[in-house]
Amino acid sequence: MTDQPPGPTVMVAVSNPRTESALVALAGAIAEHEGGRVLVIHVVTVPDQTALEEAAANRARIDRTSDDLLAAAVDDAAAFDAPVATKTILSHRGIGEVFDAARTNGADAVVMGYRGARLAGGRVEGSLEEVAHDLPCDFLVFDGRDLSVSNVLVPTAGGPSSDLSADVARALRDVFGATVSLLYVADDDDPAAREFLAAWADERGLEDATLRVETGDVEAAIARIGGEYDLVVVGATERGLLSRVVRGSPADEAVSALDTPVVLAERPTDRSLWERLVGGR
Repeated sequence: MTDQPPGPTVMVAVSNPRTESALVALAGAIAEHEGGRVLVIHVVTVPDQTALEEAAANRARIDRTSDDLLAAAVDDAAAFDAPVATKTILSHRGIGEVFDAARTNGADAVVMGYRGARLAGGRVEGSLEEVAHDLPCDFLVFDGRDLSVSNVLVPTAGGPSSDLSADVARALRDVFGATVSLLYVADDDDPAAREFLAAWADERGLEDATLRVETGDVEAAIARIGGEYDLVVVGATERGLLSRVVRGSPADEAVSALDTPVVLAERPTDRSLWERLVGGR
């Protein structure tokens, strides 16, 4: 692609035809909203005993499978006002290859499926903690099969990853017409809690969102209220959300208890998709 848009590159790592459409829709909405492009990659895992050169020389079967998956992704991405490119990558690695692809392709955000992240995590080279804590860009992990976004819940307590959740919610609102609700869980019935949430919403362009303030346990509140919505977008409260996902550990007890599809959002503290639009790379 010679004439790339000036906005961000949103990279989608697809692996499962059943979830490809939802991942591309999430990435497409973000790319359209921010004036960027979608890059869809399919990492084909090659057995360790097979040299990559040998696999590349016998690509007929690999190409058929990958081509079908990527062609479906291109068709789904056509619904959005954002250019799309595709790439097949042969690799002995899993999540590490996704990270490398994000770096080499200048990705500003990566969208991938929860199951794909867990399966890929079993093939990490080196320290999982080092790989999954050193995020090259924003990461969005979708836990679900279908992306329905008529009403979206965003729990927040502040922080960079909650800012990423707000960015995603704003894109879903503007592109899909989603109704957004914000949830803040306070320790007690503190009137300042609603003031905080209202200010947080205004500062992030979500002044039209419905504000919900609850008291008690945060995880219990999210689990109780999340079922009322089509999608819950949860920002990581601390570094390492992605590392827990690829290890197969529950990313969050509240998330694990939800039947509602969830987007898990983690933002590195020193890099930001939307900050780059202002400050450049």
